[in-house]
Amino acid sequence: MTTVRRGWWLLVAALLAALVAVPLGALLREAVGGGAGGVARAFGTPYVRTAVWHTVVLGVVVTAPAVAAGVALALAVERGSVRHRGRLRLLIAAPLVVPDLVLGLGWTEAYGPAGLADRLAGLALPGLYGPVGIAAVLAAHGVPLAYLAVAAGLATRAEPDLVRAARAAGASAWVALRTVTLPLLRMSIVAAAALVFVSVVNAFAIPQLLGTPAGFGTMSTVVYSDLAFAADPEAFRELTVVALAMVALALLAVGPADLWAGARPAVRTGPEAAAAGRAGRATAAVVYAYATLAVGLPLVAVALAAVTAAPGLPPVPANWTLANFDAAFAGVTGPALARTLWLAAAAAVLVPLLGAAVAGLPGRATRGPLGTAVVLAFAIPGSALAVGILIGYGRLLAGSAALILLAYLAKFWVFGHRPVQAALDRLPPDLPRAARASGAGPVTALRTVTLPPLATAAAIGGGLAFLYASHELTMSTILYGPGSETFAVVILNQRELGGVGTSAALALVQTGPVALVAAGLVRWGRR
Repeated sequence: MTTVRRGWWLLVAALLAALVAVPLGALLREAVGGGAGGVARAFGTPYVRTAVWHTVVLGVVVTAPAVAAGVALALAVERGSVRHRGRLRLLIAAPLVVPDLVLGLGWTEAYGPAGLADRLAGLALPGLYGPVGIAAVLAAHGVPLAYLAVAAGLATRAEPDLVRAARAAGASAWVALRTVTLPLLRMSIVAAAALVFVSVVNAFAIPQLLGTPAGFGTMSTVVYSDLAFAADPEAFRELTVVALAMVALALLAVGPADLWAGARPAVRTGPEAAAAGRAGRATAAVVYAYATLAVGLPLVAVALAAVTAAPGLPPVPANWTLANFDAAFAGVTGPALARTLWLAAAAAVLVPLLGAAVAGLPGRATRGPLGTAVVLAFAIPGSALAVGILIGYGRLLAGSAALILLAYLAKFWVFGHRPVQAALDRLPPDLPRAARASGAGPVTALRTVTLPPLATAAAIGGGLAFLYASHELTMSTILYGPGSETFAVVILNQRELGGVGTSAALALVQTGPVALVAAGLVRWGRR
């Protein structure tokens, strides 16, 4: 390894250590500081045991239907005889575009008591505040995650020639699906299940909105409440034990799935099998219904709550006003919005640079372990990562928005790495050589051959980082101090103080730019 390569590798390793290893090491040190007895006492606390049990059960209960629905939609949309396939894909992915906090607020306004559905049709979701409501919203959010994982499997691992052979041998469509397609998608389905399960462990906004009023706690809400309301050092150690358990739970789900999914290379044996059947209209109807119920109606309910003069009034034009927006932007809201935008912009610039630093490392043997560490960092629950950063850097950066930026860089590094790495893998190695052979210098070859395809990948990675940072809540609620609130934190605080109209107004403001960035990413990705 040359001096430059060794220095490059050491720089990336140092950045990874500073952003991930130091926080996790600090979290581990604090959690086990009381010895085995301290860990046992933490798990011996009834509400901690209950929160762990709630989280695991929610993970299983949400994962099963979300993955089943995601598999069914992927098969129907990607392999069925449907029209406007691109539009259906966007509708399925809609819950991923809407911030979790806004989605939770929308469901309370749409399906809660005296909500929009109750006013229009006399329908309300029983048990919305509690485990039933949390599971329903998280399942609606998990369906597109499963869909995307299985759709990627259909694109890379499905072997259409085997399906044709099975049908030619007399197998029915169902038998071919059960004996050929689903076994080939086994790894993608396992990856989808791990992805959904980890998203449930990570979830904070929805359990906080729907679970806390009903006394239903999860591991993420316990960490938040203990940090916010407990002043006892023993209580702080207790929450670090819970946060470390969240890390273990997430890695136990992601680690084996990642190893299994990577055990067998993708294989294609021919073009896609011809679509068959007349279920295209039914598929489209299901997708439109899902998008309407999961996202459409909740967003309409949020918009109506934002312009209605007071809670309890009918959301009719006679009761509409913009006073909620005026009240919402009083105090710290304006500075919080500006702070959120510059944090998101900083993440959008730095994340692609971090990703390119890993993707550009020469040699798979040196690049692979660091790339895997970046992916695993994304799987670490935000609550645990934030507590680790608070312990590791809290004294140095106490009360500063820089703490939040560190968390964003550690969590969203993968958005810069994966697109750039994929673009580099697709770049034929002969092109730079041909440019050099034609007389181009190293800088010219880099500028004219290598960088153009990487620019789009870096822009997509930066856009994803901006998208997620602009509405991130889990880590921000733990790391913010006086004068460093983010916009999402202000929305949550408004809601918990009873400001229905003002929180809805802020949620509407938050959703608009996020949707615009998501639309821009979609258009750019098609170029």
